[in-house]
Amino acid sequence: MLENSYVRVLFVEIPPHESTLLHHHDLPYISIPPGGADAIPAPQTAGAQPPMPRVGYAAGGFSHAVNNPGERPIRNIAVELLRPQGKLRNRCQEVLRGQASDTCEPMNLDIVRFYKLPAFETDELLVEGWLVGANVYSKSMKFSHDMLVAGPIGVKISAGPGMNSDTSPHGILWIPAHTKMTFQTDSDRGGRFYSITFKDSGSAKQ
Repeated sequence: MLENSYVRVLFVEIPPHESTLLHHHDLPYISIPPGGADAIPAPQTAGAQPPMPRVGYAAGGFSHAVNNPGERPIRNIAVELLRPQGKLRNRCQEVLRGQASDTCEPMNLDIVRFYKLPAFETDELLVEGWLVGANVYSKSMKFSHDMLVAGPIGVKISAGPGMNSDTSPHGILWIPAHTKMTFQTDSDRGGRFYSITFKDSGSAKQ
């Protein structure tokens, strides 16, 4: 779906009762549940915030085949990391077993409107989950590093003309450093998305 000097992004779908071929992963990669029309519907309580799904991290250097024994397709955004990652650290999510994680309590979206939780990080990047309340239109924001956003549910992300999650393939957007970004929700349930920030990207403040 997208490739640059930092990532190679793949959309993966395995139909029900099918399996991939045995294949090898040379590179570390992050797994993000897709958003939009690609998301697998989950039961919702009326007025409830969509749950924040877990992201995954694999260090690479292994072979496997993935089987789908279920009745629904398995869909995934696989973000292959093209640069050495260094040390992996848990934040609000345990991706490295036996290592302590941050204590991260959910916030009241009726009060704060939106917030983000750091899932995990490496020396090279930081993965964060953004949760957004209902009927939110954010102010324009700029970030000092390059960022990949993926997995939007119930939220539209815009980063300038022709760059929005509704029209980008599978809701994936590469947002260069110092680019203005906004997001908005229309539904009563609000929404969520993930961001991956690349720490050694960007330049001096512009």
